[in-house]
Amino acid sequence: MKKNQIFRSILLSAVAATAFSAQVSAQSYDNYNKRELLLQVLDQSRPNDYVPVFFNVHFPDKFGYKAVKSHIDWFRATHVDFVNVKYEFVPQQVEIKSAADFKKIKEITPQEWVEQIGVVRELARELKDEAFIIPTVYSPLALLNQAAGTWNASDPKAAKQQLFELIKKDPEAVKPALEALTKSLVYYIREARKAGADGFYISSQGGDVDSFGGKLFRDLIKPYDKQLADAANEVAPFNILHVCEGGGHFSAESFNDYLDYPGSVINVPYHEFQGKSLTTQQVAKLFDRPVLGGLARQGKLYTGTLEEAKAEVDEILKNAPDNFILGADDSIPNDSDPERVRALVDYVHSWRQTHQN
Repeated sequence: MKKNQIFRSILLSAVAATAFSAQVSAQSYDNYNKRELLLQVLDQSRPNDYVPVFFNVHFPDKFGYKAVKSHIDWFRATHVDFVNVKYEFVPQQVEIKSAADFKKIKEITPQEWVEQIGVVRELARELKDEAFIIPTVYSPLALLNQAAGTWNASDPKAAKQQLFELIKKDPEAVKPALEALTKSLVYYIREARKAGADGFYISSQGGDVDSFGGKLFRDLIKPYDKQLADAANEVAPFNILHVCEGGGHFSAESFNDYLDYPGSVINVPYHEFQGKSLTTQQVAKLFDRPVLGGLARQGKLYTGTLEEAKAEVDEILKNAPDNFILGADDSIPNDSDPERVRALVDYVHSWRQTHQN
């Protein structure tokens, strides 16, 4: 048994020792540590009575005190169940005009990670006794996009497409760049863990299936992409595998490419599957692990009334798998109302007690 599996087993045993009766009133959940409640989701021998909730946004302040405060304020204001440390690092940009330019992309130096890791360390110092600290980690392909400056281009979509055409024209030429960035991200995972991270939100954006589907994904992107999930699995007890919805319209085959990725919990684009939606039960069965999600990122929580959002949650939770975290396919809009989010979060936390048959 691997070290992380032993660690997870010990943690789950500790949770079982502190398990509470299903008859406890919803209000009493405030007396329990969110770390313990979240770990119950991993114990697939029984349903989690308490349904954790995760909604994340991107904060305007990226580093330092203001960034730390933004995370703490969101956690306190919304009652979400863990702290997702937003990944805001953008490496030095390199102009990529030809396949030969990929050689310009080098490993990110330890010094360049200092501010990003500092946010993790300070959040762990402030909140680790209350909740898991879960930083986001983008894929090597996403970091390559950043390094090539596509995100800041006047037309990001066109710039990204030009970059992808270069990659597809000469896949071998981009491998050294992907290797260097993968090593950099593995370094970040290990250092963030030392700084207090409990696990990672591995954002697998290598699944840009409209550009890199099928064999090209498996041969070129996945060998680097999966290394991040493997690294997180080696060092941390609670990891979320997030297949980013920005990747295109998924098929059964493209989802199958992720089945061998490790991860405690799976989060996929439920609403981007061959023009229709997948159910949380279908995803749980396919990946054989607890799932996170259910809501569209710009669904009723953002566009409707609170009562409409609650009605949407009712339908999701009626049919959710036993081991489940409610959330969205991806980050919710940055201008989402924290008070409305909190009202829905509190509603979900008590749902399996107040809606028992």
